[in-house]
Amino acid sequence: MKQASFIVTIIIFMTTMSSGCLENGFFGSEKDSLSLNSPNWNKGDFWEYSVTVDDKQFSTTMVVSVDDDDSDYYVGAGNLDDAKRHAVLNYNPALGRVQMSDFSVYENNIPQNIANFPLEMDKSWEFSMYGEKFRASVIDITESEAEINANADSGAFMVYTFDKNARWFNNLEYTNSNGELVLIMNLGNYGSGYTGNSYFCRGGDLFDEEFIGPDFGVYDTQFANGGHERYGPWNYIVYYLEADIGSSGSGELILRDHEGTEVLIETFSPGTNQHIMGSVSGSSGNWTLEISLSGNADVRARIAGAIQYTYSV
Repeated sequence: MKQASFIVTIIIFMTTMSSGCLENGFFGSEKDSLSLNSPNWNKGDFWEYSVTVDDKQFSTTMVVSVDDDDSDYYVGAGNLDDAKRHAVLNYNPALGRVQMSDFSVYENNIPQNIANFPLEMDKSWEFSMYGEKFRASVIDITESEAEINANADSGAFMVYTFDKNARWFNNLEYTNSNGELVLIMNLGNYGSGYTGNSYFCRGGDLFDEEFIGPDFGVYDTQFANGGHERYGPWNYIVYYLEADIGSSGSGELILRDHEGTEVLIETFSPGTNQHIMGSVSGSSGNWTLEISLSGNADVRARIAGAIQYTYSV
């Protein structure tokens, strides 16, 4: 009886140990065998995101429109204002073109592999985005989702999740090297069969300055003169102004064409907080920004040239 009991004890011990090894990686965990492949997109597929930039929330619809060259998906916004906003804020990394072969997004005309398919646990790769070089890793995976962390040497980082069912990312956050949460994107809806127009505004040569009162300055924005180095003249100029004016503050901003035409005049009244976006056109291609602030006033001005594309879906 003692010998039989001893044998049973050994069997129980070995069974428990084997079970523990299977769960803890001696023979590999279940996640090591999981893999998410690249999706398939069709014309008219869409994704609706809530997008937060600089603590201000927008919504945008991404629409896939497949170009005839069979190499890229052309991705536009369902609303022209969203496309213009992207030109000056560059908030959505997928708007524009996505490479069909590996779903790389384009940054400064160079494809960047933000999702290196197939996605597998602990897989790592590198890409560049927002002027930073990131090293990305899959830190968690299920049968339907892969969570990805991407870190830059500067301290900037991105966190995003690929969703197999949505066939794209269901969330994305970007924090810059100063620890500021610059961008939040959350997927609200997705589907297929979109019909209508989609828009993309190619932006470039950004002017981005913050002015704190009391201040006065004149700034030549000659960046607009030559247009895009590859795609030609800008169709118009897009501006995005953030103004935080205290009770004792006031100000005025003028954006004028170099031929002297005053194409934009914004007056900032005491006690206002504003986010203003718009577009202007001029005949010379050169621009001058004038700003004057008094008292407690803070204004950030972002100005970019834009080329508009309209796709019929």
